Amino acid sequence: MPDYDTLRAILIPIHAVFGIVAIVMGIVALLLPKRGGAHPKAGRVFMVSMAVALALSTPVVVVGNNLFLLGITLLVVYHAAVAYRLARLQPPRRLPTPLDRAIHPLFGVVFLVYAGYGVLALRSGNSMGVVVLVFAGISLLSVASFHRFMKRDTFEPGAWVGQHVRGVAAAFIAALTAFTAITGPRLAPAIPAVVLWLGPTALFTPLFVYLGRKYDKRRRYASD
Repeated sequence: MPDYDTLRAILIPIHAVFGIVAIVMGIVALLLPKRGGAHPKAGRVFMVSMAVALALSTPVVVVGNNLFLLGITLLVVYHAAVAYRLARLQPPRRLPTPLDRAIHPLFGVVFLVYAGYGVLALRSGNSMGVVVLVFAGISLLSVASFHRFMKRDTFEPGAWVGQHVRGVAAAFIAALTAFTAITGPRLAPAIPAVVLWLGPTALFTPLFVYLGRKYDKRRRYASD
């Protein structure tokens, strides 16, 4: 296997291109009306670009033993996969499979291990452990929410949309976080690393929480 510097030089520039495309199309998909037409197309471009970017970056992350970015990668994979499956199933049109239900406890264990790594990092004096705990905590909350939704016996029409938005939003924020964490030190070296890692979450999470609640309210109003 090529060494870390060689892998980084070959893969990261291509990864960056697909990452930028994913971020742009994620914004487009989140802004477009959540119905047939342009939104699903933008969403597919977002998912494909994100998948390619992750595939290109994973060897660099693994060889470089970068556990911080590995956690971000897992966060993106989980939330993007759930968002994709919800869009495909659109329950009650199609019901979740046993795999759709089993994946959440599995990732719950993964994110608990990641949280443990954050605790160990803090105990060793590494302030980046705070970043790990924040992302692990967000991911565990997502696991609980998605698991409750997927294990339902019955589904109200349209109830999946709010969960889909939350999954796409979390994957988008995580991808943007990786971008700012990697490029930020070169573009703005005076900004602390913790700010670069947590800034996108602090800025965008309230917006996406609002969007999720907005779609839930709109669905309940339409059903009345």
